[in-house]
Amino acid sequence: MKARAIFVAVGLALLGIVATACGGGGGGGPAETPETGAATPAAGPVSINFWHAMTAANEDTLKRLTDEFNASQDRITVTPLFQGTYEDNLNKVLASLGSGSVPAVAQLEDTVTQLMFDSGAVIPAQDFIDAEDYDLSDFLPQVLDYYRVEGRLLPMPFNVSNPVLYYNKIAFEKAGLDPEKPPATLDELKDDSQALVDAGTAPHGMALDIKPWYLEHFLAKAGVDYANNGNGREERATEVAFDSEEGLEIFTWWKDMVDSGLALNVGRNPSDSEQLFAIAGRQAEMAIGTSAALRSSIDVLESAHVAGELLDIDLGVGPMPGLPGETGGVLVGGGALYIMADRPPEEQQAAWEFIKFLVSAESQAEWFGGSGYIPSRVSSHDLPAALQIVEQYPQFQVAVDQLAESPVTVATEGALMGAFLESREAVTSGIEAMILQGKEPADALAQAAAEANAALERYNSRVQ
Repeated sequence: MKARAIFVAVGLALLGIVATACGGGGGGGPAETPETGAATPAAGPVSINFWHAMTAANEDTLKRLTDEFNASQDRITVTPLFQGTYEDNLNKVLASLGSGSVPAVAQLEDTVTQLMFDSGAVIPAQDFIDAEDYDLSDFLPQVLDYYRVEGRLLPMPFNVSNPVLYYNKIAFEKAGLDPEKPPATLDELKDDSQALVDAGTAPHGMALDIKPWYLEHFLAKAGVDYANNGNGREERATEVAFDSEEGLEIFTWWKDMVDSGLALNVGRNPSDSEQLFAIAGRQAEMAIGTSAALRSSIDVLESAHVAGELLDIDLGVGPMPGLPGETGGVLVGGGALYIMADRPPEEQQAAWEFIKFLVSAESQAEWFGGSGYIPSRVSSHDLPAALQIVEQYPQFQVAVDQLAESPVTVATEGALMGAFLESREAVTSGIEAMILQGKEPADALAQAAAEANAALERYNSRVQ
């Protein structure tokens, strides 16, 4: 297998692994609370559909877990159905409402919590938790707090991720950098990129894609809110707050990295693979990406090694760098499981039983090893499946520690906004105007904030 073939294989294997990286406000809520199916036992065998957005190794692991659940009992049969990206899945779920084709359970990304709360289309997981006094004490508090609206869990957290720094240890050694000490700040990212370029290991120090959730995590790590009114958790968010001193510092760093050539701009990168693709293709030596890509990345590199193709890459993983003097931590990225209201009570209860299986300590340990997603339960880390994967691949522990060490604050709980997706598009457009059209960082940031605020105002006027 030639280098070009491996280069293509990396992109294909990672294609579609979308991070969200990286997401309620009080005052909002459905106009009418649907009747819950909580604690309604199924009268007989029940079949339910599960819509998800997993690909590559993550999809394989999810299918294996679903098969294990189906084989573990004879009352419920779950059919997992891939619906495309997170955005594709959300659009299909919303389009299916009222049509009779809505699934019993849907995996949706982290930033749509307020939107789903306002829709009235879901049964809160809290209803099922309260009905059977389900114990939440083993779950990470950071994860539970992220998905609470008005103090109650709306979806059940399932696939938990956060951004990490992928880097090539071999290139670090060649550049005289410590391969066990990846950059911890944006300034260090710049300095190390310069050292890598000067050493001639690659044309660019890092690959940098236009991802709006980088801004969200950089701000959270700095302890800065993304939106007003306590990030939309004290009362409904009415304005974004990222047009701040810290936001300007982030935009300025971003533009400087690309303009200087120290960072390779790989664009919007909807597959969330192009920045890793650049490392495999030896165009850059570092990239920020979701921890959920770790299993697939390792699989591809190991396949290359077995095929006899030496890519001169030793994959290192470090915490996501941030602004100097950070006081916060990373957000909870990934997705959660929603039980849809427009299904019969017995299907809702079946969905809850399936969700409980997926978030059990054993399943979360297996999910961790097969994907890179962080277990949502503390006890999962002491189980063989988790211990074995960390022993074999210490890189898996980085995202785990990064989340565990992140304090629970208003900033790290993440913003609740019904127009979050529109805000992300505004940030993306602002970065593009800065990178591709030469707009000054302050003007690009102001543009993004103005567009996000307009979208937020339009959304709030529809639901209030």
